Amino acid sequence: MPTIPTILVVEDESIVAKDIQNTLIRLGYHVPATASSAVTAFDKLEEFKPDLVFLDIKLKGNVDGIQIAERIKTEYDIPVIFLTSFVDKNTLDRAKVTEPYAYLVKPYNEPDLQSAVEMALYKAKKDKEMKLDRNLYAKALGHLSEAVIITDKEGKIIFINQKAENILGYGSDSANGKLLASILTVESQKFIFRDPEDYAKLILKAQDISIENASLIVLNTGNSFKALFSSSPVKDEKGVLSGNAFVIRDSATAGSSSVPSTKQADTSIPFDNLVIQNSFFVKKGQMLVKVFLDNILWVQAMDNYVVIQTTSDQFIIHSTMRDLELKLPATKFLRVHRSYIISLDKVNVLDENTIVIADKTIPVGKSYKDAFMERLNFL
Repeated sequence: MPTIPTILVVEDESIVAKDIQNTLIRLGYHVPATASSAVTAFDKLEEFKPDLVFLDIKLKGNVDGIQIAERIKTEYDIPVIFLTSFVDKNTLDRAKVTEPYAYLVKPYNEPDLQSAVEMALYKAKKDKEMKLDRNLYAKALGHLSEAVIITDKEGKIIFINQKAENILGYGSDSANGKLLASILTVESQKFIFRDPEDYAKLILKAQDISIENASLIVLNTGNSFKALFSSSPVKDEKGVLSGNAFVIRDSATAGSSSVPSTKQADTSIPFDNLVIQNSFFVKKGQMLVKVFLDNILWVQAMDNYVVIQTTSDQFIIHSTMRDLELKLPATKFLRVHRSYIISLDKVNVLDENTIVIADKTIPVGKSYKDAFMERLNFL
């Protein structure tokens, strides 16, 4: 059952505050309290931990709504909708810096209020998902010597690693949300990526391409250089396209380049087999597929490869069982045989020497049995 969003109303005109509260409750939201000052606002924030705050810009007292919004943004990361009547340009300029999710002009009507709430909650949800993705990418890709740029389906940047920051002349925060086409152009005899439409068409094709000796121009600095430019779609575990990964490497045939050398023996896209908190990417065919840890049933060794079996698919990657054992969280996974790692919460049936997960019977090795039995809960 979906959780009902909790909303806090911060408004020093008691009649207006009560009217907004009653309207929101009638629309199906949980509005446990209102606040009329900075002190009571932060008390209520701590008490109720709301999903959204309605905040009057011109609160009376020493601390106005904009100052409260600044603190909410930095300390609580809760979306804010500003309540406004007529305000001067300087006040609006100050308000914009806090990045409110919407403005609601007084006197308001119910449809406008409902639209503001729904849009703010939706945008906040998407922003949190994007922040999570950026954190996951940073953990997995931040250390790589190649320049890595992740975009959404429209070609807007979600993440760049340190190497890409150096090349593009943007920090990660300033690059996020910008169209890649506004920062970088790429040309070769076969491909031209100059406009947003060029990148969008490439991304929607969901194809893996590699361009040797491509001509790259960084638009904000004017720097140009030759490099190997590769593109690979990013899809979730269900095969739904979520964005694209672009990688810039030093080209062996490029001659002089402003990209520091990053030559490696293995030139495959460097996303395979990187565990990042609750998921990791593996390459399947020409796609990068996100595999969620909660969906893994078992891992099986096959010569120099391992097979990752999920609830809906199977992935074969070049790795060792020891490498995966170190990367997979020990709270969820356990090695029970020299050839098998299992997801503990997926065990259906077991006896002294075997485990059944789904329809698969998995042996338990003698040297692993004691550790396995210690991890089980018995009544």
